[in-house]
Parts: sequence; structure tokens; C-alpha cells
Amino acid sequence: MKKFEVEIVGTTARTYFITAESAEKAEEIAWDEMEADWEIPSAWKQNSELSFIEEVEEKSITDRMCDDLIELHNKNNENND
Repeated sequence: MKKFEVEIVGTTARTYFITAESAEKAEEIAWDEMEADWEIPSAWKQNSELSFIEEVEEKSITDRMCDDLIELHNKNNENND
């Protein structure tokens, strides 16, 4: 029998929604949160990099709930087709 080293690479992403005074501060807080997350393997942390950062509009809880209900409704309609 022969021995082989086989490496399989996968790309995953984690998105954080951070409230901060600036994009730089939001990035710093997101890195701190990622580092503190015990569920993320250390190898993933070491290989992580910033993909993008942009300011987003804050939605009210009512708007977010409506969006969730619309999404659920659409998924149910797809499953019934």
C-alpha cells in the first residue's frame, strides 16, 4: 500500500453585523468576535481574511420579521410546486 497526503480546501464565510463609529472599528470588533468564537477551528482563524465591509441600513425588528415571513412564504410555495 502507498501513503498519500490529500488536501481538500473549502471556502466558508462568517458574516458579522457590527454597530460601530467607523468601518475600521467595525472590522476590529468583528475580528475580536471571530477570535473569541470557540466553535471556529484555529486553522480556519489563521487562514481567514476580510472579504468586504460596507455600511448597511439598520432595519426595524418589524421589517426584519416581515422579511423573514416573506422568505418563509416563498420557500413554502417553492416546495408546493
